[in-house]
Amino acid sequence: MHIQHGDIDTYFRPLIQCHWQVGRVRATDCDVEILTLDKLFRFKNFKTTLKFFNELAEISLNENHHAHYVCDYARIYVSVYTHAAYCNSQAESGQWISELIPGLTLRDVRFAIRAERLHQRYLADSLATTPVPFEHERLQDWSIERLKLRHPPCQSGVMHGATGLA
Repeated sequence: MHIQHGDIDTYFRPLIQCHWQVGRVRATDCDVEILTLDKLFRFKNFKTTLKFFNELAEISLNENHHAHYVCDYARIYVSVYTHAAYCNSQAESGQWISELIPGLTLRDVRFAIRAERLHQRYLADSLATTPVPFEHERLQDWSIERLKLRHPPCQSGVMHGATGLA
């Protein structure tokens, strides 16, 4: 189920305040811009980075939801979105059509929250650092606005994530 407008303040704003960002990728098979939820985690050393990565992998396995990872000496970049989530739209005939479309879902939010909680434990143990991205405030605003543009409060004829409507 794709996110809805109400999810922005409830779930995304707190994540964005923890330095998560809304990114974007382009799906080659359907030529659509897909929003992603991204964060760069930094650690004190390579051993700690690997330990965190392994714990992120456990989260992925438990959630059966796998993010894109880039890992180097003391950093892990995470980018997550759902590759196939139902989006229901109303055709001109009035009939509801359900399509599998990539995008942000509550599964992505749940993964990000669990990853953030894990990172907070590493921060509390002084094993991680919290770099503030350059122009962080602007990135926060851009992220929220991008979500609001993609998921407005009322979309006539579109219901994200609904099932079995007649």
